[in-house]
Amino acid sequence: MIPRKGLRLGAFRGIDVFIHWSWFIVFVLLLWVVLQFFQVNVSSGPAVYVPVALVTTLLFFASVLLHELSHSLVANRNGVPISHIMLFVFGGVAQMGRDVTSPGVEFKMSVAGPLCSYALCLLFGGFSYLAYQLGAETVSFGLMLLAAVNFGLGTFNLVPGFPLDGGRILRSILWHHWKDIERSTRAASRLGEAFGALLMVAGLSMLLADLLRDRSDLLLAGAWFVLIGIFLMQAAENSFRQLRLRLSLSGVTAYDLLRPGVPAVDLSASLEEVYRLHLERAPGAVIPVLGQGKLAATVNLADLRKVKRRAWEDTPVSAVARPVRLEDACAPRDPLFEAMSLMERSGRDFLWVTEEGRLLGVLLKEDARRHARERLRGGHTP
Repeated sequence: MIPRKGLRLGAFRGIDVFIHWSWFIVFVLLLWVVLQFFQVNVSSGPAVYVPVALVTTLLFFASVLLHELSHSLVANRNGVPISHIMLFVFGGVAQMGRDVTSPGVEFKMSVAGPLCSYALCLLFGGFSYLAYQLGAETVSFGLMLLAAVNFGLGTFNLVPGFPLDGGRILRSILWHHWKDIERSTRAASRLGEAFGALLMVAGLSMLLADLLRDRSDLLLAGAWFVLIGIFLMQAAENSFRQLRLRLSLSGVTAYDLLRPGVPAVDLSASLEEVYRLHLERAPGAVIPVLGQGKLAATVNLADLRKVKRRAWEDTPVSAVARPVRLEDACAPRDPLFEAMSLMERSGRDFLWVTEEGRLLGVLLKEDARRHARERLRGGHTP
């Protein structure tokens, strides 16, 4: 349920920040709720409280971003690379390049988010008091709301259910005590599923109460509790499944499953040559393009069709080939689990396997998944 693609907002210390279209849904809903709070609790008119409510809502999402950035900065400092942060309908999530390597690192990463939220709570609370003393009632109320939601954000995330921060803190403690990450993750994930189920029950109870009373004041909160509950249950289950998969594939590399002998062409080859030798018989294929013996680009039939057919004989493939990106390839010694995760994140069906730029072969997602299923059925664990 965590989206892979979104609009890039920018980067902070090498961490890209993306926003998914679903974020705009929750932004509009939250702005509407905040406007209701202002309308009921402040004496100023719409000309004053509407812009303050808008800024308050934006600062709430900035608080969520700072929460995730605190996780990310601590992670990067401790050797766990964070590629990007995605803001979406359920808040924000930091995408780790690989799993944590020790319970100590897990603990430090996990506590950073709630500590950031509590620090923001104190900061906004202090500014709220100052604004009140200066007679800025509407601004003071907005800052008070921000202090409250940051306290709630920090406290909610401390619930000991994986993958919430509290669940990760619990896993780090159990991992340190049991010396068994699979057992620790299973326990924390079960608590995460239980908490998600509890939220679903609470949400359904709210919806039922509205139905029996023929009212709708709990409709939004009830529906939100149900959705959050479903998300947490699925996230907890998927996290444990991913861990089992990683453990089962321990020791397996991309080289073990690569398919060698991939047909390739040189940058100087003509489009006609590429078509006759490769794409005429396999129109759906992606052909690697080599420059000085190293993988430089790729080309497919759609790329060829950008050029008029009569010009193919005189047009080199370099004119239409697409440069190979970092996420398009992996090294032969890369763990198979990391290669699979890269394919899942980028939505690719294969990766080129290269060593110092030289093309060794291709790793197919279907081969990796088949091998993973076989390992899981065979009960392979380190």
